[in-house]
Amino acid sequence: MAGNREQAWRAWGGAAGDRADKNFGRDSSVLSDVAPLQRSSIVKKLNPHQKGALRLAERFGDRLVCVRYRTDPESGRRFTTAEIVIEERAPIAPAPRHSLVRVGWKETELRRAIKEVGGVWLHDKKLWQVPRDAVKQLRIGKRVVREGA
Repeated sequence: MAGNREQAWRAWGGAAGDRADKNFGRDSSVLSDVAPLQRSSIVKKLNPHQKGALRLAERFGDRLVCVRYRTDPESGRRFTTAEIVIEERAPIAPAPRHSLVRVGWKETELRRAIKEVGGVWLHDKKLWQVPRDAVKQLRIGKRVVREGA
C-alpha cells in the first residue's frame, strides 16, 4: 500500500518523503469527520504574504489565494484551511448577437423587413447584419453566412 501511495505522489509531481506525502493517504492526520469543519466559523483570514500564512505560501506558491483559521464551537477544535487555485482557463467568448445574411438585390420586401427589425447593411461585406432573434422571426436561417466566409 505504501509503495502505491509513493508512486501516485510521484505521478502528481511530488517526491517520496516530501512533507505533504504523509497527508496523501488515509492516516490519523487526515480529517475523517467533516461535520466539525462544516459547522465551524472563520476566526481569521490571511493573505499569502501575511505572517501566519507564509508556511503555506511557501508550500503552494502563487497558487495560494488565502488562508483561513476556523474553530468548531462545540468541540473547540481549530482548523487551518487553504484556498488554492487548481485550474485556470481562458474565458469563453459569448455567442455573437448578430448574424450575417445574404439578401438578393431585387428582394425589396425582405430588405424592408430586415430594416424594421434592426438590420444594418454592411457595404464592405455586401451582407446584412441582422439580430439573431430576428433571423428566426423572419425565417431566413438558410441565408445566414458564416463570419469567415
